[in-house]
Amino acid sequence: MTDVKFGKVDVDQNKETASDLGIRAIPTLIIKKDGQIVDRVVGVHNQKQLTDIINKYK
Repeated sequence: MTDVKFGKVDVDQNKETASDLGIRAIPTLIIKKDGQIVDRVVGVHNQKQLTDIINKYK
């Protein structure tokens, strides 16, 4: 997905950021659109599931 930006945070090294974002489980995918959190996906999902979730917000 060239039109989507992905980032990753080491929650062990960035506990304050994880706390600020309400991350309580790993993995957690936070989807933002226009600077606002629009969805949060917790747990393991396959590629099709993640693609479908992300495509809802494109």
